[in-house]
Amino acid sequence: MNIVSLETSNVKRLKAVQITPDGQGLVIVGGNNGQGKSSVLDSILYALGGASTHCQQPVRFGEDKARIVCTLDNGLVIQRTFTAAGGTALAVTNGDGEKFSSPQKMLDAMVGRLSFDPLEFSRMDAKAQLATLKALVGLDFSALDAQRQTLYDERTLINREAKAAWAGVEGTPFYEGVPEVETSVSELMAELKRRQEVNAGIDGRVTAYNNLLAQIQRGVDHIAGLEAQIAQLQKQLDDSRTFKAKLEQQAENEHAELVAMTKEDEAAILAQLDDIQALNGKVAANAQRRELSTKAQALQTKAAELTAQIETIDTQKNAQLAAAKFPVPGMSFNEDGVLLAGIPFAQASDAEKIRVSVSMGLAMNPQLKVVLIRDGSLLDQNSLAVIASMAAESGAQVWIERVGEGDECSVIIEDGQIKEA
Repeated sequence: MNIVSLETSNVKRLKAVQITPDGQGLVIVGGNNGQGKSSVLDSILYALGGASTHCQQPVRFGEDKARIVCTLDNGLVIQRTFTAAGGTALAVTNGDGEKFSSPQKMLDAMVGRLSFDPLEFSRMDAKAQLATLKALVGLDFSALDAQRQTLYDERTLINREAKAAWAGVEGTPFYEGVPEVETSVSELMAELKRRQEVNAGIDGRVTAYNNLLAQIQRGVDHIAGLEAQIAQLQKQLDDSRTFKAKLEQQAENEHAELVAMTKEDEAAILAQLDDIQALNGKVAANAQRRELSTKAQALQTKAAELTAQIETIDTQKNAQLAAAKFPVPGMSFNEDGVLLAGIPFAQASDAEKIRVSVSMGLAMNPQLKVVLIRDGSLLDQNSLAVIASMAAESGAQVWIERVGEGDECSVIIEDGQIKEA
C-alpha cells in the first residue's frame, strides 16, 4: 500500500497543504529551513503513528484545530484531528465508508517501527542493530546463546582446574623403584622403645653407682674427722670402718656387674626410621602425582565434551543463519553485530548503509510500503538514485525531506504552503 493523497492543515508550521504523489518511488519535499518541510512528514507520522509519535503542540500557533487526512491506494482513509487544548481523535474508514472499531490497533499492525525513520537503523549501536535484524528474520538465539555461554563458562573453569592439576603434576617429584604403599614403622618404634627402656635402666644403675662412689668419698671424709677424735669416737670409727667395708664390697660387686654390661645400639634403629620416612615421602608424592594426573585427564575429557556441545550449538546456529532470509543479499550477523559481505556494518559505505536501512524499513513494513527519511539533505545524487531504485523494485513510496528547491523536489513548501511552480 502507498499514499495516494495527503491533506494536512494547521499541523505545526503548515497552513493548508494537499499532496497527491505520482504513484510509487520518491516523494521529495523541498524548501528552505523553517518553512514547514518537516511538518509534512510529521503529518504522515501523526496520522499513522500512535500517541507516542505526537509532539507536545501539534496545532499551528494561533489556530484551534489541526486536521490530517491520509488516503491509501487500497481505499483506506485515515483522518486524525488535534485540538489546541490537547485533544485528539482518529478515524479509519475503508472504501465502503465503514469505520474500524480499533483504528490505532489496525494501523499499528500495518506500520513498522523503521517506516518512520529507516536511517535510524544505521544510527543504532551494534547491539540494537543485531536485535532488530534478528527480529526481522525470525532468529532468536537467546536460548542457544545462554546454553552456549553456560557450557563455555563451565569449560573455562574446568580448563583452569585442569591446568592447575597438570601444574601440580609437574611440580610433584616422581621416584622410580618406590613401593606403592608406605612402610609401617610401628614394629621399629616398639623395638626402639624397648631398647630405650633397657638403656634407661642401665643409665639409672650408673647413676646409682656414681652415688655409691660419692658416698664412699663422704665416708672417707668422715673417717678423717673421726680419726681426729680417736679417743672419743673409737667405737664410731670401728662402726664406720665396718660400714665402709660393706659399701666397698657392694660397690665392687656393682662395678663387676656394670663391667659385664653393654649398651645396645640406638643409632641403627634411628637410621632405619629416617630411611622409612624418606621412602614414605616418596610414596606419598607418587600417589599425589597419580591422583593429580587422573584428575587432569578427567578434566580434559570433560572439556572436550563441552567443546563438542558448543560446536553442536554453533552448527545449529549456522544452519539457521543459512536458512534465514535477509532483506539484503550478503547480510548476516555474528555475536558482535550485523555484517555486510562479511565485514561489520559500521564499516560499510554510506550508500550501503542507506540501502540496508531502507531495505530493513521496507522489510519490517510489508503492508504499508511508506518510508519517511528526514535526513534527505545528507543524501547525494547517487544515494537518491539508490533509494529510488529500491523503491521502484519493492513498489514502495519514500518521502524525503530535503533542504533546497532543486529539480529533484516533488513539492516545495514555503511559508506553510505549497509553492507554485
